[in-house]
Amino acid sequence: MKLNKVLVSAAALSGIAAAGTAANADTVSVKAGDTVSELAQKFNTTVEAIQKANNLQNVNFITVGEQLNIPTNDNAEQQVQQPQANAAQVQQEQTAIAQQQAAQRQAQLAAQQKAAQAQAALQAQLAAQAAAAQKQAEEQAAQQAAAQKAQQEAAAAQAAKEQQEKAEQAAQAQAAAQKQAEEQAAAKKAQEEAQQQAAAAQAAKEQQEKAAQQAQQAAAQKQAEEAAAQKAQEAKEAAAAQAAANAKAAQQRAAQQAQAQQQQVAQQNTQQQAANNNNQQSNNNNNSNSSEAAAKAWIVAHESGGNYSARNGQYIGAYQLSASYLNGDYSQANQDRVANQYVASRYGNWVNAQKHWEQCGWY
Repeated sequence: MKLNKVLVSAAALSGIAAAGTAANADTVSVKAGDTVSELAQKFNTTVEAIQKANNLQNVNFITVGEQLNIPTNDNAEQQVQQPQANAAQVQQEQTAIAQQQAAQRQAQLAAQQKAAQAQAALQAQLAAQAAAAQKQAEEQAAQQAAAQKAQQEAAAAQAAKEQQEKAEQAAQAQAAAQKQAEEQAAAKKAQEEAQQQAAAAQAAKEQQEKAAQQAQQAAAQKQAEEAAAQKAQEAKEAAAAQAAANAKAAQQRAAQQAQAQQQQVAQQNTQQQAANNNNQQSNNNNNSNSSEAAAKAWIVAHESGGNYSARNGQYIGAYQLSASYLNGDYSQANQDRVANQYVASRYGNWVNAQKHWEQCGWY
């Protein structure tokens, strides 16, 4: 190939000035992108010398990680002059190699495109052949269907003819049978009329007897209905009497409950008055200590807004005490008393309780 010729030429030209010099050898490991010509230029030697030192079959194919012996010249002046003299020609050779490789890739791409076009043409031809075969098969199927349809129509015509002949024979037989049946029916009808007359007479007699029985049953039923109506009236009156008695008892119970509620309200009012008196006395006592009263009022305002009926789950009253502390007595007096005991036992005074509330949000 042309590429091999160019590569061989480059290798030969690169080694022109190498003869007559003494050489040593260094070992290098091939890295990605290294070429023999670049290594020869780097180490001031020739491609031919590297090929000969390593028995390379093709200087254009070396692998990454491969260990190469690089011969070097002892004469430093010749080592410097040789790469300078051959650098331009080596560059030209590399350019020619790259161009040749690009041309080969283009040729390969053109060949692949041509093969793809040929494959597409072949597929199109096969598709056309398949379509033609399909069309031929459809035409043959249509011909077979037409022939089969003609056979079916002929068979149907023959069957219809045979059916018509059988129908005519059956009609004749049926007419004869019908005539005989009509004669038998006339005789039977006369017999049945006689039997119906006798049955009618018997039925009339039975109807008369049945009517008499129904009249007796109607009279008995009417008597039973009157008795049932009498019982229903008695039951209705008894139910009305019971309802009146129940209503009277309910009124009495309601009156008793109302009286009990009035008594309870009066008792609560009495307790509330007593609590107000106690609270007034407590307020009088607390006036002696204005800071304690202010702290207590501050907590009440933040807990319930001063509402002794306030509720929040298990917390009740102006001080929002737990229901277990109040023991079921939610009066104002009991709330004040329990709150004073709670604050005295836990914080010592209301001022300390307010400080704790301001720090923690509760007391």
